[in-house]
Amino acid sequence: MHVSVTPYQLFLAAIALYFIGERIAKVIRREKTQTIFKVIMTIGIWSVILAISLFPKTALYLSKQLGMGENLNTLIFSGFILVFIILFKMLNILERNERNITELVRKEALKGIAQSKHKSRI
Repeated sequence: MHVSVTPYQLFLAAIALYFIGERIAKVIRREKTQTIFKVIMTIGIWSVILAISLFPKTALYLSKQLGMGENLNTLIFSGFILVFIILFKMLNILERNERNITELVRKEALKGIAQSKHKSRI
């Protein structure tokens, strides 16, 4: 059985291995920005990309097993939907953080004004 690997497949595999290695290195260095969720998601996503890049028939097999037939476009479209769901979730979290920061800054500013008025009366 002869398996031919194209330069494109090798390129994708190299990128996937780079990101997996980078995440593992960050965990080893115990960087504070690392969470278990980020580590698992990053390694999981890039492992899937690695597997599909080296074994492209895996995507076709997965598509058939999920009942999508031999149409890989459906699988790709489902992936885009998943990416957009994650993107919107991240945007909601970002907006909530911005609101929280704005509220904290306002409270601190009002507290500073109240303290300066109190000191000026004394």
